Amino acid sequence: MNCKITVTVLILCLAFATLSEGMSGKSLGTELRCQCIKTESRFIPPKMIGNVELFPSGPHCKDVEVIATLKTGQKICLNPTSPWVKIMIDAIMQNKKP
Repeated sequence: MNCKITVTVLILCLAFATLSEGMSGKSLGTELRCQCIKTESRFIPPKMIGNVELFPSGPHCKDVEVIATLKTGQKICLNPTSPWVKIMIDAIMQNKKP
């Protein structure tokens, strides 16, 4: 009987550890590393882009990251130094100002 209780407690502890590990970091919206490994410089027509997220550099990543979500759902990391991306970021920032 003692063996069954020990095994049950061990399984519950492992399940809790697995669930709590899965909830940390990404699911809470806090990435602890760069999200973009490779960036795209080619022009993407604005009509294909559904959303753009701008992540400033910080302790999680030394680079500014620009992530575009296409209307198809695909996410693409854009090169923040590309001229067309700079123009797009400036336009987004202008629209956010009151």
